[in-house]
Amino acid sequence: MYALETCKSVYVGLKLADTSLDSSFRRKPSGGVEQDQYDTLSDQAIDYKRLPEVATKTRWIKYVPIKVNAHAWKVKMDSLPTRFNISRRGIDIESIVCSICSNRVESFSHLFFSCSMVRLLARKIIHWWDVPYEEVNSFEDLITWLYLRLPSKHKMMFEGVFYVMWWHLWSYRNKLLFDSKAPLNAILFDDVVSRSFYWCRYRCKASFSWNDWLKNPYLVSL
Repeated sequence: MYALETCKSVYVGLKLADTSLDSSFRRKPSGGVEQDQYDTLSDQAIDYKRLPEVATKTRWIKYVPIKVNAHAWKVKMDSLPTRFNISRRGIDIESIVCSICSNRVESFSHLFFSCSMVRLLARKIIHWWDVPYEEVNSFEDLITWLYLRLPSKHKMMFEGVFYVMWWHLWSYRNKLLFDSKAPLNAILFDDVVSRSFYWCRYRCKASFSWNDWLKNPYLVSL
């Protein structure tokens, strides 16, 4: 395979990110040993893409529904059909630009961490919870930051609020793309607050009120 490769200094990561392993070969494998090696390499690449290594364990937040946990897992694993992911799978689409801000490629890291919309929502949530603001650029950064800043009994609840934010953000993005009427971004934060209250309040069978939730989530009784 190395003999067929035209770019001898190519990184393994770049080869695995390409649509085909032989895209930079000087010719296709001709059979025999070449084909056997290519098939073995392709099988390893498929395993790598299906079972990527991650830095943190799968998390489960009891305060939000299964579907929201599953969605957060997809954010963590970069397995949602963002425009960038669709494009790199060889599907021809009109644009790969973020459908919300139109400023960057719609990758999962942009959409859920650095898009202007998600940064605005994150600031509002952090102000509501009254914790120091810090920008994060990945799932692992978020978890590290959350667990350094919050009292232990509220850490998972606050993490659940971010899961709810991602849930609503993805729904908002899909409505922008597929609905005939554009959704209102002004109510996104209100939706996150109200939905997270409903889910957290009734899933943990606690007694805190809506006013407690709005005023200061630290005061709620778990």
